[in-house]
Amino acid sequence: MRLELPILHNAEGDHARMFKRQAQSGFTLLELLITLAIAAILLGFAVPSMQSIMGDSEMAATSNEFVYSLQTARSEAIKRAGPVALCPSADSQADAPVCGGDDYGSGWIVFFDANGNGSRQNDEEVILQVAERVSTFSFTADKAFEERVYFGASGTSTNPAGVPLSGVIGIDYADGAEQRTVRVAANGRITTVTPEAVLVK
Repeated sequence: MRLELPILHNAEGDHARMFKRQAQSGFTLLELLITLAIAAILLGFAVPSMQSIMGDSEMAATSNEFVYSLQTARSEAIKRAGPVALCPSADSQADAPVCGGDDYGSGWIVFFDANGNGSRQNDEEVILQVAERVSTFSFTADKAFEERVYFGASGTSTNPAGVPLSGVIGIDYADGAEQRTVRVAANGRITTVTPEAVLVK
C-alpha cells in the first residue's frame, strides 16, 4: 500500500505570488501618462469641432432672422400697397426707434414708410424691431443697402425715389470663421449664399 504525502505550500511564496499578481493588475506611471496624452490629443480635436458647430448654429439663427425680417418687409409692402423699409437702428428696442448708421449688427427695424422718404418719422408704424447682435457678428452691406433695404408697393427692391436696386449684405461670425451673404435682387427676391460674395462699395 502506497502512502501519498500531502503537498506542503510555501506560505511566503504564495503570498509573494499573490502580491505580484495584484501589483500587475494596476496601471504603471508610464501607461497613465500615455493615456493622458492620448486624451489630450483627442480633446484638442473635439473642442474646435464643438466651436465650429456652435458657430454654424449661431450663424444660421442670425442669418435666418435677417432674411425673415427682409421677407416681412417685402410682404408688408405688397399687402399695404406702399413702401416698407428695413434699416439699421442703434435704438431698435426703444418706444420710438429711428434709423441710424450703416451697422445692421447694432439692431434693425422694419417700418411702413408712409411719406416715402426712406427714414422713419414718429407717426410711421414700426412693424418689426430686432435687438443688437452679439459682438462676434458683423454685417457689411453693399453701398445700395448701407442705409436701408427698401421695398416698393409691388415688392420690388428700390430706393425711396423708385429706382431699382440689387445687392448683398454679408454676415461674418468670429472674424470670418463663418460667413453668409444675403442677396436682394431688384425684383425683390431674397436668397442666402455661402461663402461671402464680393461687396460693391
